[in-house]
Amino acid sequence: MVGLDGTATTIAAPYISASAGATLGQLELIANAYLVALALGLLPAGRLADRIGRRRTFIIGVLGFGAASLGIALSDGVWSLVVFRVLQGLAGALLQPAALALVRAAFPADKLGLPLGIWGGANALAIGLGPVLAGVVVQGFGWQAVFALNVPVALITVALAWKFASESRGVPGSGRVRRLLASRAVSVGAILVGVSSFGVFGLLFLLTLYLQNVRGLSPVTAGAWMLGPTCVVVLSAPIGGLLAQRFGPRWPVSAGLVLVACGLIGLSFLDTRSSFTAVLSSGALAGFGTGLCVIAATEAIMGACPDSATGSASALQQVASQAGGVLGIVATGAILTWQVTATLPERVARIALSYRDQAALLTAPDAVSQGFAPRVSAAARATAHLTFVDAMSTALLLAAFIALGGAVLALMLPRPAAVPTIPGLVSVPAG
Repeated sequence: MVGLDGTATTIAAPYISASAGATLGQLELIANAYLVALALGLLPAGRLADRIGRRRTFIIGVLGFGAASLGIALSDGVWSLVVFRVLQGLAGALLQPAALALVRAAFPADKLGLPLGIWGGANALAIGLGPVLAGVVVQGFGWQAVFALNVPVALITVALAWKFASESRGVPGSGRVRRLLASRAVSVGAILVGVSSFGVFGLLFLLTLYLQNVRGLSPVTAGAWMLGPTCVVVLSAPIGGLLAQRFGPRWPVSAGLVLVACGLIGLSFLDTRSSFTAVLSSGALAGFGTGLCVIAATEAIMGACPDSATGSASALQQVASQAGGVLGIVATGAILTWQVTATLPERVARIALSYRDQAALLTAPDAVSQGFAPRVSAAARATAHLTFVDAMSTALLLAAFIALGGAVLALMLPRPAAVPTIPGLVSVPAG
């Protein structure tokens, strides 16, 4: 539910704008209200789950997410949409750490690998299918249906959680973030989750601009082109979990980040006419490495965490993922813009273009940085697209360099025999 909404909203955004009469700034506010509320709520929600119970917090979050989604579907004004998106983000913050904590509570630390792999694979499948599913739903039933569908899903989820999930809670004060980060497995694992998110979010951001603005694909078709990088995680996440369970997280994390780097380097060779196969092969390599890395790093965090602090540890893992993703988008976007601004004048000077075309390109570096070409001739449009693709290549190489640095850092993860849980903390069953 949360994964689908995270990517589906991108497809629904133009329809929301038309329906609510939102400006571009207001549309960004509607999108960012959810993300900011989610990010700010994760750590407090994790500690709350440890205090009042993981299952109880999860159910409250799911019900809140469903209710806020219904509010969004029934809204027809900008500010009501913003309010319900904030509530949806806070509810997502409640249910996400609690969901991972429930998985941790259901299995002993030495058997966490495969369950975490299944959890990560389901997450990746939802995120990958979001744009395609949203395109079908929006075209058939309107943008409101994307959010209204969350209501029955929420009710079914609450019923399943109530019947099958066991309640547990932690010792008051045991989930302090500073105490968790004192464990090398937790602190290094969180950094590596962030490094993995840096690469994959930066990649998806750049690929979206490339496929839609340079290649001219529709949002739904572009989403289908990106299914390889996202959905291959469904396969690699359980493998990463099993490998971490068998050999410890060090080598699966390191190998996964090397594969991510290789995929990003392969994608840096894309040009303005690259085929679907070229995007699929390198993108799938990066996606496969992401699944290996993030699940093994999560296993390192949750395996070193005592039962009494799983909510806080889960929140820490997801804060690291969100922070890495934001940094990935910001850094790759900054490199892209810098490269376009630096190389566009030189490229324009080398090519015989009319004064009108030269002026149009040189006064619109922001548009070129997004893969757009102003109203210019075919030759000038090709110049703009080539400039974007070259700049994208530099940004992807930066992300690959960060991934390789993470692969080296992963060697600092403790060996399996040397991963004790944080001392002095005990589990307290509910009731």
